[in-house]
Amino acid sequence: AAFIAPSSAAVAAHLDLVVTATDAAALAAITASAFTTNQPHTRAPFSNMLPDYFVTGPDFAWQGHGGVLAAGFFDGLWGVADHSFSSC
Repeated sequence: AAFIAPSSAAVAAHLDLVVTATDAAALAAITASAFTTNQPHTRAPFSNMLPDYFVTGPDFAWQGHGGVLAAGFFDGLWGVADHSFSSC
């Protein structure tokens, strides 16, 4: 899983990126998905199209985005927004 969260730093406007996995293979799969081979897509306006959270399953390595279990955005109170996707 990868998600953003409010930072515990003194500056309230900062966000932390949290990337976690159940094992080394899962961590390698999710970090490999974070980088595009199309360099312009790593810059605005495309970089703001990434979801706030991204949860993958065991088939993500071979299914790619078909192996995403949940993805979406947080609302203003850090709850899951109504328009978010989940297959869990």
